Amino acid sequence: MKITKVITEIKFVEQALAEGRLFILDYYDAFMPYLTKINELPSAKAYATRTFLFLEEDGTLKPLAIELSKPHQCGDRYLGIESIVVLPADRGVESTIWQLAKAHVVVNDTNYHQLISHWYMHNNSTCYQHTYANMFSL
Repeated sequence: MKITKVITEIKFVEQALAEGRLFILDYYDAFMPYLTKINELPSAKAYATRTFLFLEEDGTLKPLAIELSKPHQCGDRYLGIESIVVLPADRGVESTIWQLAKAHVVVNDTNYHQLISHWYMHNNSTCYQHTYANMFSL
């Protein structure tokens, strides 16, 4: 890679950060603790995802890269995490890998939404109602 390209990219990133146009959709911490058990299942494989997005002039978010992470297959305690970064592509094998990476992001986004917005909020609101009812003898 030419040094001028690197410098141009760094200036672009610095400018985008200063303008508040870079975003991260980060499901790493939410899913990583569960991936060892999920990936031990014969019928399921999953990744924790981080998606880097750029806010375009027209207000749309353009994905710049997706990081896919999972615990090392031989155990994450000593060997750490396996991560790959997938970049947008529109041809060949890279395009298929990009589509699969986007599918993992959608799955994580949907699961997180279902868990937090529906299950967690519903169960906690029920607990709070029960607690308040007992406190005030309703």
